[in-house]
Amino acid sequence: MFALVDVNSMYVSCERSFNPRLKGVPVVALGNNDHCVIARSDEAKKLGIKMGAARFQIQDLIDQHNVQLCSSNFALYGDMSARFQSLMYNFVEDVEPYSIDEVFLKVDGSYDTLYPSYQGLGESIRNTVMQWLRLPVCIGFAPTKTLAKVANRIAKKNPELEGICVLTNQAEVDTALEQFEIEDLWGVGYRYAKWLKNNGITNARQLRNAEIEWIRKKMTVQGVRLVYELRGYPARLLEDNPLPKRTISVAPSFGKLIPDLTNITDALTTHLARCCEKLRKQNSIARHLTIYLHTNRNRKTPGRPDLASKQYSASRTVKLPFHSNNLIDFLPYGISALQSIYQFGYPYQKVGIILNDIVPEDNRQAGVFADAPTPEQLELGHVIDGLNRRFGRDAVYVASQRKDREWEMVQGHLSQRYTTNWNELLVAY
Repeated sequence: MFALVDVNSMYVSCERSFNPRLKGVPVVALGNNDHCVIARSDEAKKLGIKMGAARFQIQDLIDQHNVQLCSSNFALYGDMSARFQSLMYNFVEDVEPYSIDEVFLKVDGSYDTLYPSYQGLGESIRNTVMQWLRLPVCIGFAPTKTLAKVANRIAKKNPELEGICVLTNQAEVDTALEQFEIEDLWGVGYRYAKWLKNNGITNARQLRNAEIEWIRKKMTVQGVRLVYELRGYPARLLEDNPLPKRTISVAPSFGKLIPDLTNITDALTTHLARCCEKLRKQNSIARHLTIYLHTNRNRKTPGRPDLASKQYSASRTVKLPFHSNNLIDFLPYGISALQSIYQFGYPYQKVGIILNDIVPEDNRQAGVFADAPTPEQLELGHVIDGLNRRFGRDAVYVASQRKDREWEMVQGHLSQRYTTNWNELLVAY
């Protein structure tokens, strides 16, 4: 059996974990620059606030119902997620972290002596997560990962189940799949859902009963695996050792529109430093660097709200002569690429970075026409990461980075980093 444990409204629940005043009132978490809704409490959902809604579109609801706003505090959310995932090892040995708020568990017969039923195991997990982290979770048990996803969603949608749904016998599975809309199924995107509906398949049970070869022609082997999972045959195994990322990207928007190259170069340097940190964290090196730059596509001409302002966007990809994860190696190529696409006279909204051609650090090869970084140079990056973890982010940074950044994103409702910063610990009186 598989289980999917999912934290309800992760970002909002993390905020409520340290701020009880947010309980029972509508709360939304806002994304970069406090522009859009990225998480909602149940109370906010009942008010009709949609995921991804722009803040200005719901401003009347915010004022009328005193909706509480939280800027995205990813330092807090990431640390709470790590604690939540590590806690799962107290219950089972095989755990797959799937996302920041979801983990799959492999539950076999060896746990029968500890937990006489799946319901009992689920209650123990829910109570422990609530007691240790003050996070509400829902749990779905089923013979496959896809059915566990279905069970978890049923647990969320039906409060009478008290957060736990167990799909064990065929009659329960049939009923659950009959009522499950095809577009809500894990692994079915918008285009596949539209194609399936056009062919008369509107729920998960109909897809389960479809012919394998017919599914294979349109949905490839992934669709076949999905059908087998719905039939109760595990086709997606537990990945308890997730593979390193093949692409790394950093692209937060500026806090305000930035027209000058100097500030944009400073932002580029900082974002590139973050990308290199992520590379080193998974012990990888990269060779392809893409820089892109664009203005605000929704901006109107000043004084003419009916007229869109002039727009500009461009990108450039550079292949380094060697793989590296050192900022000093990437920076000259990044700045050169930025200068080649920058156009004077535009107020820019974002500069973004994408790293590709990522391989393990151990697979490093010597350069033919250029000197590849030495092991000592690569180790220097890890040393800098250690210093920044110990003394705070950007305690050590390259000389071209500014400390007074004009471009940093707006976070007007940011909570404290309760679990990752000594100076922001929760104070009890």
